[in-house]
Amino acid sequence: MTLGMAWVRSIGGIRELIVASDSRLCGGQFWDANPKIMLLPRSDCVVSFAGDTYDSYPLMLQAYNSVLMFNAASNRSLDLTQLKGHLIRVFNQSRRFITHLPLGQDHPTPPDVSFMLAGYSWRSKVFRIWKIYYDHHFQKFTFRPTSPWTGAGQEEKLITFVGDGPAIGEAKTLLIDVLREKKRLTSGGLNMEPFDVLRDIIRSKKYPSVGGPPQLVKVYEHMNAVPVGVYWPNKESSQVTVLGRPLMEYEKVDWRILDPDRSDENPRSA
Repeated sequence: MTLGMAWVRSIGGIRELIVASDSRLCGGQFWDANPKIMLLPRSDCVVSFAGDTYDSYPLMLQAYNSVLMFNAASNRSLDLTQLKGHLIRVFNQSRRFITHLPLGQDHPTPPDVSFMLAGYSWRSKVFRIWKIYYDHHFQKFTFRPTSPWTGAGQEEKLITFVGDGPAIGEAKTLLIDVLREKKRLTSGGLNMEPFDVLRDIIRSKKYPSVGGPPQLVKVYEHMNAVPVGVYWPNKESSQVTVLGRPLMEYEKVDWRILDPDRSDENPRSA
């Protein structure tokens, strides 16, 4: 599985969308250097996944290719909201080509995967996050929008999670505890608290399906998405990871590199 999250960071008048995840794939072994967030070829949004790679990776690549080949999608004249509908149709169409089912099985095995589509809508001029999931009753992919927290003073908080159920439950509990300790539970937006929660859960090694370097992508209101490097396991190691993979010595990046233990520094990072 996975632990992934997307939230709107709002601090000091700055608003940006952050998508984060662990980088572990499981299947009889742990592989801790894998991208779970994909930048689409239109710069204003990303797709991330949680679940079985047998289902998720083909559909993620279909999403990427469907944007690349469809001019209205790649040049962003198709707004993010419309893109969401396009990707869901692509996912559902792709599954129609599953054949040669096991003996006695009438329908393909339901996919054990969920996605997040997150980005900036130029039509509504707001950040949007949707969870795209498989509805077992209707036997097709559909979506659920992410809404701000309810309650006085909490409307600025917008966040959603995907992944391992117990890990999500603990992440929500830890996030509330952190916000309460900072006296920001009932006022203000989110800063980097969700990332700190992800970092701590990865380091705890409590959930076998959650591990490896945390990976981040930021989406800005100027409609550009950029990956963020992370020093892992800490800054002292000098090891930079990007989208889950440790970079080789000769690889350089132009983006910000995050110290995982001081994540809220440099709020004006580009």
